[in-house]
Amino acid sequence: MHARCALPHSMLSAMAVAGVFVAGVAGAMAQEPLRIAKQGSIEVGGEMVFCPTNDGGDPKSQRWPPGRVMINHVHATYQYPANQTYKYPILFNPAAGHSARVYDTTPDGREGWLTLFVREGFAVYGVDRVNTGRAGSDICKINAVKLGLAPPSELPAINRYSAESAWVTFRWGPQYGVPYPDTQFPIEAADAYYPQTISTYRDPQELKKSVSALAALVGKVGPSILQTWSSSGLIGYLTAAERPELVKGILAVETSPGSFNEIPAEAMKRLVKVPILIVIGDRAPDRVATSRTFQERMKALGGVVTVDVLPEAGIRGNGHTLMLEKNNKEIMGRMINWLRVHVDGRS
Repeated sequence: MHARCALPHSMLSAMAVAGVFVAGVAGAMAQEPLRIAKQGSIEVGGEMVFCPTNDGGDPKSQRWPPGRVMINHVHATYQYPANQTYKYPILFNPAAGHSARVYDTTPDGREGWLTLFVREGFAVYGVDRVNTGRAGSDICKINAVKLGLAPPSELPAINRYSAESAWVTFRWGPQYGVPYPDTQFPIEAADAYYPQTISTYRDPQELKKSVSALAALVGKVGPSILQTWSSSGLIGYLTAAERPELVKGILAVETSPGSFNEIPAEAMKRLVKVPILIVIGDRAPDRVATSRTFQERMKALGGVVTVDVLPEAGIRGNGHTLMLEKNNKEIMGRMINWLRVHVDGRS
C-alpha cells in the first residue's frame, strides 16, 4: 500500500482552478454559437497633448522622443447580435480597479454579461475608461518624476485591489480566505479572478475626464443604455445628465454610497428624464440606505428610480461582484425585465 502524499495548498489551488477552467471551457463549447452581425472596437474622446517625457528611462531617447500623444479617451469593444431585438445598445462600464474584462468570461468559465446580453438580443459595448486598460495611461508626469524633472508631489494617485482587500470589500466573506456560507461568488476560482484587477488613477480630476470621454462615446453610439458598477455609477449619472436626450436608461450595479451626494442639483434636474435601476446584493445596508434616499430625492423631482435589493426578493449571498457570481444570468434577467417595463426599446 502506497503512502498518501499531501499536496501543497498552492498546488491544490492551481489544480482546482485548472479543473474549473476545463469544465468552464467544455460548458462554453456546448453553448449555441453566438450569431453576430458586427463586432469591433473604437476609441472616443480625449485630447492630443505634447509630452516631453515619452521615455522614462532615457531623456534623450531617439525612439520615444518628446512629441504629441493621445490621452483621456475611452476604449470600447462592441458586438451587435444578428437578431437584435432591443434597439438601444448597452454600454458596460466597470468599477475602479477593473477593465471591461470583468464583464466577459467569469473566473469559473461561465459566460459573462457581454455575451449573455447578446444572446438576449442586445448590442453591447465593453468600456475601458480613461487611464484604464486598453484606453492606455497618461505616463508623462510619472516619467518626468522618474527623470528628476518634476517633484514627486506631481505623481498621480494610483491604487490597486489586493487579494485580501477584494475578498472582504467585495463581500465574498468576513475575512480573507473565509467565505460566507451562502456566497454566490465562485470561491474555488478566486485565483483566476485576481489577475483581472488593474491599477486606477484616483485624483479628483479623473471624474471629469471620465464623464467627458463617456459622453463622447454616447454621442458616437447614439441612443443607448448605460450600465455602471460601483464607482462608475457616479460617472454614469453625470454622463446621463450631460446627454439626457441620448441616455435612455441606467442599469446601476452597487453604486458607491457616497456617489449620490456628488451629483450637483442642476444635474439632478436633468437626470429626471432618465429612468434608473439600482441593483444591490446582500450585506450592504449603507448602499441600500443611500440608494433609497436618492430614490426619494429623484421622485420629488419627477424622476423614476427603482432600487432592487436582491435579498429582499429572496436572492441571497450576492456580494459586490454581481456580474461574476453564480446567478449572474438571474440578475441579468431582472435587469432585462426592468428595461422592458421602463425603457421601450423594441426594434
